[in-house]
Amino acid sequence: MEIPITILKLISKNQFGFSEKAYLQLFDGRFDLLDLKNSILYGRLIKKERDEVSIRAYKYIIIGPAKSGELIYSCGKIIRTNGKEYFLITFHGVH
Repeated sequence: MEIPITILKLISKNQFGFSEKAYLQLFDGRFDLLDLKNSILYGRLIKKERDEVSIRAYKYIIIGPAKSGELIYSCGKIIRTNGKEYFLITFHGVH
């Protein structure tokens, strides 16, 4: 499945945020911000499912390449703050 254009635009414009877990993963792991952005911009949508927190929202599971080519699994959702942003819940390497 293709990644929704809304998500691609938000990532391209650096309009995204992180859960506490994803923030810690970013600064404690082997992937950096550019790896994560690359994996979403050049990845593919694996699954779209209803969010348990907000029944009107969806969570998106995306797998795509880091700059090195290693695959990254990420889970995120589109949220409204002052406008919109893509909110990353979690991510990790695919083994």
